[in-house]
Amino acid sequence: MENNETRQPQGRTCDGGITEEQINKWKATLGRVIRIDVTDGDDLHVAYFKRPSIETMSAVTKVGKNDEVKSAAVLYDNCFLGGDTEIREDALLFMAATAQLGKLFNSCLGSLKNL
Repeated sequence: MENNETRQPQGRTCDGGITEEQINKWKATLGRVIRIDVTDGDDLHVAYFKRPSIETMSAVTKVGKNDEVKSAAVLYDNCFLGGDTEIREDALLFMAATAQLGKLFNSCLGSLKNL
């Protein structure tokens, strides 16, 4: 039987020392701030991102045609605000974070109505 319950890490939390005050400043200037949590064993790694610009999305799409990992790096590097820098340096943490970050491309829903 599969357990889908999210478990709280019992080890260290690595968030780059980002404070609630800093998050509120980002929100005031950027509107939305996305937090991505990556659990590695008992450790929790946290990073904060802004929504991608149209230029970033274009670059991600262009690079992605040849190299999906480099494409993920473009997205990560252009949207990263702060948090645990180890996520960018560790390949497994990076891939887990970018999988979540990639969901931004499909996070808004639109609808079409024929009038």
